[in-house]
Amino acid sequence: SVADASLSCSLAQLSLSLPTNVKRWLDTCTASPSYAAAGGKVSASTGGGALSSGAAPAADAPALDDASLTCKYSSAVGGRVQIKKIIQAGEALIGRTIRVCGWVRTMRDQKQVMFLELTDGSCPQGLQVVLDPAVPGYESLKGKCGTGASVSCLGTLVKSPAPKQPVELLLKESDHEVTLFGGVDAQDYPMAKGKHSMEFLRSIGHLRPRSTIIGSVARVRNALAHATHEFFRSRDFVYVHTPLITAADCEGAGEMFQVTTLLADAEQKGLPMTADKKIDYSKDFFAKPSYLTVSGQLSVENYCCALSNVYTFGPTFRAENSHTSRHLAEFWMIEPELAFADIMDDMDCAEDYLKYCVKYAMTHNRADLEFFDRQVEKGLIARLENLLAEPFKRLTYTEAIDVLIKESKKAKFSVPVEWGMDLGSEHERYLAEKIYRKPVILYNYPKDIKAFYMRLNTDEKTVAAMDVLAPGIGEVIGGSQREERLDVLDRRITEMGLEPKDYWWYRDLRRYGTVPHSGFGLGFERLIMLTTGIENIRDVIPYPRYPGHAEF
Repeated sequence: SVADASLSCSLAQLSLSLPTNVKRWLDTCTASPSYAAAGGKVSASTGGGALSSGAAPAADAPALDDASLTCKYSSAVGGRVQIKKIIQAGEALIGRTIRVCGWVRTMRDQKQVMFLELTDGSCPQGLQVVLDPAVPGYESLKGKCGTGASVSCLGTLVKSPAPKQPVELLLKESDHEVTLFGGVDAQDYPMAKGKHSMEFLRSIGHLRPRSTIIGSVARVRNALAHATHEFFRSRDFVYVHTPLITAADCEGAGEMFQVTTLLADAEQKGLPMTADKKIDYSKDFFAKPSYLTVSGQLSVENYCCALSNVYTFGPTFRAENSHTSRHLAEFWMIEPELAFADIMDDMDCAEDYLKYCVKYAMTHNRADLEFFDRQVEKGLIARLENLLAEPFKRLTYTEAIDVLIKESKKAKFSVPVEWGMDLGSEHERYLAEKIYRKPVILYNYPKDIKAFYMRLNTDEKTVAAMDVLAPGIGEVIGGSQREERLDVLDRRITEMGLEPKDYWWYRDLRRYGTVPHSGFGLGFERLIMLTTGIENIRDVIPYPRYPGHAEF
């Protein structure tokens, strides 16, 4: 309503600590078109309610003076302008003489004129370049300027007769020029004009960033990484670099890549063995079995219990022999930890973070998302707008099981629903896509399907764990309130078949000034899939690692 829009515009500018229900109402308001129409604008640095509700900074319009348009560090080519800035400015740049550099997407040679579609990776669109045969450098293009060739073009921007593009670059005058950096043999170039399957693009990982779809994925991935740091920085979280090599199994799953130097001499000398014929790891580099980490959580908790609010963002590894479209052996995780916070605070932070990232991409990468909306998932932008428009649905695991059991006859799940099960993707997506039609947060899961560090509830059957389920993806965030009671933690470690002595430092946090604290983990690639509509996780990371594949 007009009243909602007016009040939300005022509240968004104030540095107020708002109650949770008010923050969630404000989130709904600031995501609506009425809010923008009323002149609502939220700075990423404000401490107001809109920041808590997921508002991301607005994209700036490009300045049109030469110094602002020209890319820094491009003096080698005489100063170049990004195609993105030309597209954004449109007809305002008509008549300006500029230089663009990039790769040829398409070429048409009509004897009296040559047309190039040039792309430089700054946006999904290309810029049409029209070359007169008299322009200096034209002859060097003959037979070498097919798809994939790299060129520099200095010319004048003119109004384009084509309806889909406002301007094109005309090279016609004597002071214009075209320079061929690298020619391409059209018969040999793997990325000839036309669409390619995602499987084929994976086989040419060194060239696939030149495809429109992977270029757009890369830009969205970059934006979401920036949004992640900006979200936590603006809320006074401290970024902590956690180790990639560890002797602890955070998940208790055992599916870890081992790190050892013992194999270097094993063929000549054999492996060192103990008296009971086990591998003698005291002779290894770290003097104990060591692995690539599956999570930075346990390490970042140490800093949480000293600096209060912290997060880590880095690569993690899992030696799971999975060939599904949802799993990788190497992936990135965002893992915040909040001191003096319970499961409810954890859910609030997770919802705010997810909305902030999506809104940031909607603001700064609109052209890329529109491309995905056309080519990958029809209705993507509408789905993302729906994610921002309302508070996430929250219900307990037990309530969700009851709902799914009632729906089972109609849903025809391949795996029957019962209390105590680990919900599959079909169950999670049914809740988010069919029942509530928006993101859902489930909490209070059975203890037997969750990790040892999650806080045991008073019923002794469930733990204060939560998962965020999103339409089109399923689980995108998993988190919990951490177990801060030493005796309960020791019992849970033992129940999971682990050795308490291996976690002596983690236990010390409960011995010396323990505090209630919570956190969550988000698979960064899952976030990119949610934002782009890409269905295979191998296509949202630059160099996917999965069983049998470690090229490039």
